[in-house]
Amino acid sequence: MVATTSDVAAKRDVTLDRFRGIIIILMVIGNGLADVPAFPGIFKHAKDIGFTIADTVAPMFIFAIAMTYRSSFLHRYDKNKASTYSHFIIRYFALIGIGALFSAGGVVVAQQTPWGVLQSIGMAGLLTLPFIRLNAGWRAAAALAILIFYQLALDRFWLADVLGSSHGGFYGSISWGAMLILCTSMVDWLRAPGRRQVYAITALTIVTAAALWLVPLSKNRVTLSYVLITTLISCFAYIAIRLVSKWMQPKSGWIACWGENPLLFYILHLVLLGISRIPFAALQAEPKPLWAAAISALIMLLILGFIARRKYGKAER
Repeated sequence: MVATTSDVAAKRDVTLDRFRGIIIILMVIGNGLADVPAFPGIFKHAKDIGFTIADTVAPMFIFAIAMTYRSSFLHRYDKNKASTYSHFIIRYFALIGIGALFSAGGVVVAQQTPWGVLQSIGMAGLLTLPFIRLNAGWRAAAALAILIFYQLALDRFWLADVLGSSHGGFYGSISWGAMLILCTSMVDWLRAPGRRQVYAITALTIVTAAALWLVPLSKNRVTLSYVLITTLISCFAYIAIRLVSKWMQPKSGWIACWGENPLLFYILHLVLLGISRIPFAALQAEPKPLWAAAISALIMLLILGFIARRKYGKAER
């Protein structure tokens, strides 16, 4: 049931950087245009029941975290067991703190999000920690048990609180945590030799189909069906990027540069996004017209792309 040192994953690869880089770029574009009425609804988050392209971005971040969570933990655990847990606890509480600061800053530009993505990720990381040494099968079982518990509690007790908070709020973090636990299992199986990859994807597809039939699909509620379908999509997205990477040069490339330090670029994008909204909020010109939002998003892409290229562009694999 418990992992050994032989389970430690290989070093970070360029495929993961490309995967994270694509997510960051899509996020910058989507968030830059999200408040524009003329921007197609399929690229905006669904208001409640429903599903859009935008609803896949945060789960892909969770999947990217899962790609390195267990290997990083086991690498540290082999050296010092006690300090490993404290390191991860501090790391994820720090994310919650950073998220709280940005939530407070959002009030300045009339974007009140008391519970943001970083808080959800931080709570998910903490919830995953007690399970991370279990093997993939036990982690997947634990994730499904937590999801079922959350769905039952959501339907009976928590719905109003979850819908009243961004990203599901504190209660929704339980479901985000189950997603991260499940993603760590899927990562192990996707890296496994032989047919275990096919078996894992097939099993997840069957369970997802059943969940979609039984439970409404909703990011705002972070429902069981939402967690499963986005985990499945993340798996296929990563597999596609891994296949494409086999035909690309081994250098990190422009897209991969964005994925070298995703937290940095996520924070920088929030800062630039906030700065871009200040003039419109001051002039009471919200919502922004499409042309102004497009220019703002392009400027953010250029600035972040320049930073990514300057800081990480010379790296090679």
